[in-house]
Amino acid sequence: MIPRHLRISGFLSYREAVELDFDSFKLACISGNNGAGKSSLLDSITWALFGEARGRSSDVINSHSDVKAAEVALTFEYENNIYRVHRTLPRGKNTVLEFQVRDGQDGWRPLTEKTTRETQARIEGTLRLDHETFINASFFLQGKADQFTQKKASERKAVLSTILGLESWNIYKERAAIKRRTLEGEVTGIEGRMAEIETELAEEEARKSRLAELESALKQLSARRAAQEAVLENMKKNAALVEEQRRLVQTFSTSIARSRTALATLTTRLADKEMEQAVYADLVSRAKEIDAAYKVWQKTRQELE
Repeated sequence: MIPRHLRISGFLSYREAVELDFDSFKLACISGNNGAGKSSLLDSITWALFGEARGRSSDVINSHSDVKAAEVALTFEYENNIYRVHRTLPRGKNTVLEFQVRDGQDGWRPLTEKTTRETQARIEGTLRLDHETFINASFFLQGKADQFTQKKASERKAVLSTILGLESWNIYKERAAIKRRTLEGEVTGIEGRMAEIETELAEEEARKSRLAELESALKQLSARRAAQEAVLENMKKNAALVEEQRRLVQTFSTSIARSRTALATLTTRLADKEMEQAVYADLVSRAKEIDAAYKVWQKTRQELE
């Protein structure tokens, strides 16, 4: 991180607004009497970035400030980007934190989150360090130059890990372990599959023999199926013939019924004709008698005439 510009107002020793342009020098030595604001100048940087400084909360507000608020705006360069952090703490109110990045030549794009805590987390995530790491790596607090050496070994390791970016290697280590477990699982699966394949290959001759038996059985079944299909086809043809015969029988039955009705009618008429024939036969048998009577009648008529 390279500081570019700093503006302070109402913060610790700075009652009035002051600005510091870091681009105007390469190296600086801060000197002055006690209370002149040497430490306050550096504290303003940590307060702007992390909200941490000497004192607690509203103690950073200059008691003689007209605006009754501490305000620090820090512009810095980091990884080829220009960022600006603007932190304000009015007396009796909550902190207002804004985070921006340079967009174009003169514009700024906001990176501020919904809450101050989320915005603070984004600043630390962008810088990839927190206040503890910052004051042990880039900025030593007044009277605490040996703070790092007084820490526990685990704490020094954590600070160094953050400074050197070793946490990335822990992530890589975890990813490598996961990948290794995945690959080992795949290898185990492949070995198991290979064992199954070898077992199947050992059974190749038996399976070939069984395959030949099944093929022979299949041929026999195919022949039986063909024969059964032929029988079925004949049965279908016979069924069609039977159906046709059934229709003919139905037709003949209807015709026979009509013939029987006609026969009954003819039988009745025949009986009537036979009765008439009997009458006529009787007359024929009496023809001589009738003829003789007729002659007697004619004779008697002549006699009467």
